[in-house]
Amino acid sequence: MKKPSVALVLGDPAGIGPELVAKVLAQPAMRELANVIIIADRHELEKGMTIAGQRFDYEEITASADIHFTPGKPLLLNHDWSKRTPFAYGNASEQSGVYILETLARAVELTQQGITQGVCFAPLNKQAMHMGGLQHRDELHWFAELLKWDHFCCEVNVVDNLWAGRATSHIPFRDIVPNLSVEGIVDTIALMDRTLRQAGIAQPKIAVQALNPHGGENGLFGDEEQTIIKPAMAKAKQQGIDVYGPYPADTTYKAVETQQLDAVVSMYHDQFATALKMLGFERGITVQGGLPIPIATANHGTAYNLYGQNLATPSAFENAFRLLVRMASSAA
Repeated sequence: MKKPSVALVLGDPAGIGPELVAKVLAQPAMRELANVIIIADRHELEKGMTIAGQRFDYEEITASADIHFTPGKPLLLNHDWSKRTPFAYGNASEQSGVYILETLARAVELTQQGITQGVCFAPLNKQAMHMGGLQHRDELHWFAELLKWDHFCCEVNVVDNLWAGRATSHIPFRDIVPNLSVEGIVDTIALMDRTLRQAGIAQPKIAVQALNPHGGENGLFGDEEQTIIKPAMAKAKQQGIDVYGPYPADTTYKAVETQQLDAVVSMYHDQFATALKMLGFERGITVQGGLPIPIATANHGTAYNLYGQNLATPSAFENAFRLLVRMASSAA
């Protein structure tokens, strides 16, 4: 299999992102997995290595036309970002938001051009991004706009070999039921099936969660299982997708464990994400599911309170990098 090329972004320089990048790429085995183009301000990359107390060699380039890979040696595409005022290290700021948006946009552009086959970014902060000009509720839908992608997409979380997606995401709790539909749940199930196949799982087995306590008890505690969720599962089965459930939220993980299921589709943001993060917060990955290019990151935030202290654990970001490489390999 051809080695993929990956665009890598520091995330928010005011958080632990540069430190994580330094700790992951300081490992020779990680650098050998892919041809890596780091899109970053050189000063922030160097600062991350200083904080981490770990270094790796890289070759600096100024334009994509200069790309020539040496095995195990990342390239640094030094990004001369537009708002050159000091970062508010340890805090969300407009400066960080502008930097995040510009470097991510450049990474997406490289992948659209076929120079790279995927994007891996260190943790970012939505507040900073909104301060820097983000108009969307999250980065996923901003990515879709950059890619001119108007098909269904949703955030996918991964811990170890267990994947999770959701039919509704970053909306108020009171808006969950009005936003549930047969079509939306089918789209989520189908997206999960495609994403797992892209990651190398030949026949994904997908659990679907109920919405109401005890799965609604045949309508006693709510009828969304009968009117929305089960019809959606039936349609997914007609598409050849292997689905199970719907399982009550409090017993879903037991069903996954007993039946060795690969993924869970939940009805709202925290329904299964809470269990998943308890299972392995320090190992979790987020995939921007449904997009035409693979994009992944660690399933945790910028940890502003840890900035500059060399306390950041790189395991989740390392897992994200490994998974992104695996997904990018299919496009290489």
